[in-house]
This record gives sequence, structure tokens and C-alpha cells, in this order.
Amino acid sequence: MNTDEFWHVIDTARSHTTTDHPFDEALVDLLTRRSTQDILAYEERFDALHDALHRWDVWAAAYLIGGGCSDDSFMDFRAGLIAQGRKWYERAATAPDSLADHPEVVRDALHLPCRRGSTAQDRR
Repeated sequence: MNTDEFWHVIDTARSHTTTDHPFDEALVDLLTRRSTQDILAYEERFDALHDALHRWDVWAAAYLIGGGCSDDSFMDFRAGLIAQGRKWYERAATAPDSLADHPEVVRDALHLPCRRGSTAQDRR
């Protein structure tokens, strides 16, 4: 799965998100319709993007936005940034301080995991 395909999956999941059907459920629904190979490719791309945000400047932004940020919270924060879509992911990677301008990041990023790994388990 290339980067554009990955972000298409994220955008599609976001477009299927409602108050009764949160992002992580929409994402799992989309991925469970794909082959195991596609799911593993998604996870590989997710891991690469997630790891790329494992930096002190991003952690500092998470700390300021969340009023603190443990190791686990920082993992969820980075997953939440991915869930916000490509535009905000790239802004975070380039200028983490810009995240304070995004109300959804402030509200959701510490609480919106991408359910990494759960889809492959759900398919078994």
C-alpha cells in the first residue's frame, strides 16, 4: 500500500464517521473488507508514519495540548494525528506547534487510536 492509498483509507474512514459510528469502528469496517495482505500493508504504512512522529518536538506539543503526556498517551496522540488525515499529519511533522490551531487535535488526538493491529485479529 503506497502513501496515497493509505491516506485514502483514512479519509474514507473519516467520511464514514458519525457519533454512533466512531472513526476506529469505521476504519475496522473498511479494513476487514480487504485482503490480509492489504491489512498488513496498511499496518506497515501506519507504523512508518507513526514512528516518524516519535520526536521530542511532537511530544512537547502533545504535552502542552494535553496538559501532560505519558508514553502511552503519546502513542495515542500520534495515532490520533494520523486519524486527522494527511494535511494535519504533515503539518504536525513539519511544525508541531501548529497543532494548537486545530480544535479537533486538541479535543481528540489524545483519545483517538487507530486500533493498530486489531483488524488482523478481528479477521481470524
